[in-house]
Amino acid sequence: MVFITAQEILETIQMIRSENLDVRAVTMGISLSDCADREPRRTAERIHAKIVGRAGRLVDVAAELPGEVRRADP
Repeated sequence: MVFITAQEILETIQMIRSENLDVRAVTMGISLSDCADREPRRTAERIHAKIVGRAGRLVDVAAELPGEVRRADP
C-alpha cells in the first residue's frame, strides 16, 4: 500500500498555487459486477473490454471541453 505524507500533500498544494495549475477530474461510473468470472484472467479481460468500450475516448472528449465546467446534479 502506498501512503502519501502530509508534506507531499502540502507540496502539491503549493505547486498548484504557485504555478496556477488548472486541475480537473473527469470521472465515469461503470459497474463491473457483470464482469465476474471463475477465471481471474477472464474477469480481467472483461473489465478491460468494458472500460475501453465505455471510456476509451474519455481523454479525447474531455480535451474538447477545456473551458466548460460540468457539475453532477445533487
